[in-house]
Amino acid sequence: MQILLWFLALPVFMLANRFCGGGWPRLSDPLPGRALYWVSPVLGLIAGLFWGWQLGVIVGVGFWLWRMTGWGLWFDLHRDDEEQKNDKRHDDLFVKAINAISFGSDYVALFWRHALFFLPVPLAWFFLAGNPFVAPLYAVAFGVLAVGAYELRWHTSLGNTLSEMLVGGLWWLFIAFLLIS
Repeated sequence: MQILLWFLALPVFMLANRFCGGGWPRLSDPLPGRALYWVSPVLGLIAGLFWGWQLGVIVGVGFWLWRMTGWGLWFDLHRDDEEQKNDKRHDDLFVKAINAISFGSDYVALFWRHALFFLPVPLAWFFLAGNPFVAPLYAVAFGVLAVGAYELRWHTSLGNTLSEMLVGGLWWLFIAFLLIS
């Protein structure tokens, strides 16, 4: 029954990720700070209500860590390179580090960005469960599927709304996978 009720949380995770991505500026702009500062505790609370406080803390903190740094130079998957060549974000140490391990590919950079910053979530969960060694597999799968969501945005008219909602859905799905593992 609890897993069936968990389906009610799916649209919340999808909409929350879009909200953090700037999907509704009329709602997010009046908030102090970034939308992320409001969404992370809500997602943690939802996960905690369903699955216990430990997973709630892991999800709340994990979502915050995962979204804290941007992916604005890579989500276009090389389609806006010309417009971005003078972007100030190229000077950012984080961007330089990800680019250095990505062989010049936005696909690889976006994968690293999602996989590395999602890794703490399954790592913390499996550490509590006594088996942290499978956590990288979850992070790799999450990274691959997130890149797929951003590629899919280029094949529809829905743009970032589609990719951000799909990745929010991935968060929901991977929480369910963590629980059944």
